[in-house]
Amino acid sequence: MRRHWQRRWPICVRMRPFRANLKPYSTPRMMTTTDSYKEQKRMIEITLTLKQQEAVDYDGKEMLIKGIAGSGKTLVLLNKANKILAAQERENVYLFTYNGTLAAYAKELAAMIGSDRLHVYTFHSWASRMLAKLNIRMQMVKGDEQEELLRNSVMSVCQTAPHRLVAEEKYFDFLAEEISWIKGKSLFTLESYLQAERTGRGTKVNVDQKGREVIFAVFQQYQGDLKRLGQADFDDLAAILDRSFAQLGPLKDLDNVLIDEAQDLQEIQLKLLRKCANKRMIIAADKGQKIYNTSFTWRDIGINITGGRTKVLHDSFRSTKQIIELAYSLQKHDPIYKDRDEEFVHPVVPQREGPVPRLIQCGGYDEEEEYVLRSVQELYRLNPNWKIGILCRKNASLSKFQKRLPPLGVPAEYVKKMSGSAFRPGVKLLSFHSAKGLEFDAVFLYRLREKVIPIYDQAEDLDEDTLSTERRLLYVAITRAKSVLVMTYYGRRSRFIDELDPALYRYEGVGR
Repeated sequence: MRRHWQRRWPICVRMRPFRANLKPYSTPRMMTTTDSYKEQKRMIEITLTLKQQEAVDYDGKEMLIKGIAGSGKTLVLLNKANKILAAQERENVYLFTYNGTLAAYAKELAAMIGSDRLHVYTFHSWASRMLAKLNIRMQMVKGDEQEELLRNSVMSVCQTAPHRLVAEEKYFDFLAEEISWIKGKSLFTLESYLQAERTGRGTKVNVDQKGREVIFAVFQQYQGDLKRLGQADFDDLAAILDRSFAQLGPLKDLDNVLIDEAQDLQEIQLKLLRKCANKRMIIAADKGQKIYNTSFTWRDIGINITGGRTKVLHDSFRSTKQIIELAYSLQKHDPIYKDRDEEFVHPVVPQREGPVPRLIQCGGYDEEEEYVLRSVQELYRLNPNWKIGILCRKNASLSKFQKRLPPLGVPAEYVKKMSGSAFRPGVKLLSFHSAKGLEFDAVFLYRLREKVIPIYDQAEDLDEDTLSTERRLLYVAITRAKSVLVMTYYGRRSRFIDELDPALYRYEGVGR
């Protein structure tokens, strides 16, 4: 629900495009559909490391796979699914992810296994499917419509119980996140909310008991308005399905539940999936990549990860030494690193070498766009089989590349739940959130400037929790790159750039 706008600075300068100083990594021909199929099959059939194979071979009913970005967590889950299907001819496997883009990517990989007993869903798509089978249907509200509904609820409460949390605009985003957190923690009574520990909810907004009472009044008003309109938001699906759990009958019987990026699911969602898992529940997670408003322990979910049930993957097989070292220098500012959180996985720096990441300061709005446009064109000309990601905090900032790159001979597409492919060569346009779990030969991080990353309207909006989440978003974006990483900005650069070790990137100013 955050809002953001950018000014345009019409400064005309000559731009010098990026040159990777790399020889082409492929023969100068376009990858065909067959080639893309072969790449997917190669990823499934790749030889696993001893640590990865240990996780695949583990035969317990519960397992947590912890691993850094690029350590092969998704690959391990798919190989585990393949092994279960081969050994247990009557069992099914359900693989869950948080976002639709990663689910689509996993479906393409899962197709190589070729079993109708392997099912890939986001939690929301699966929950919607189950509710439809129970003939429970409601209109899903999201985006601007959801924001307007919540604003009306805030205004209603403000009229009867004036309080700074409902009277001041600067608290609106906090209220939206808090209501999502309430639903994710199943705090559906005032008593349970008043007693709940708000661990991980930031330190900037101080909330006393009166404040909690006001927040819960907004929650009740909002839920009442949704019910009156026959609507629900996506955070409601787990609770609605849980209330109807007994009616599911055989539909709730999921033999094997595998969850990728589990740290981003809500507690209520994970608990529901735990109830459905008849044989096994296997979770892959990396707290260092937690980019959504969740807080729970594995014990809260009801799974036992002690006594050899946790497998740790320290090695990255995606990115070069230079990229991992840069990402790690940013991660050292994360509270989970500084507080020595036991869930944090320290990376082993890979041996594979590559070009030093580059930080490009551009002269203005248009100059940054032109720089990325020409640099991507040149890089694709040298490596036509590469997948090149242009990533930004918000999707809207990337629309011009979809229009301007194809006339230059460079295929460009948004990769979304229902469109685009992360396997086809060419340029892929994604937000930082949507890029989670994906990888690209080269990555351009676009618009790394203040108010974009971290995103905010007013400086006072930024609490410690928000900053940590935004920092992790940038970490996720950096670690999508396999070989080449280019970061660009104009104007006031992101504060997170100052947290990167300057010895690990090459700075260049262009068009100024």
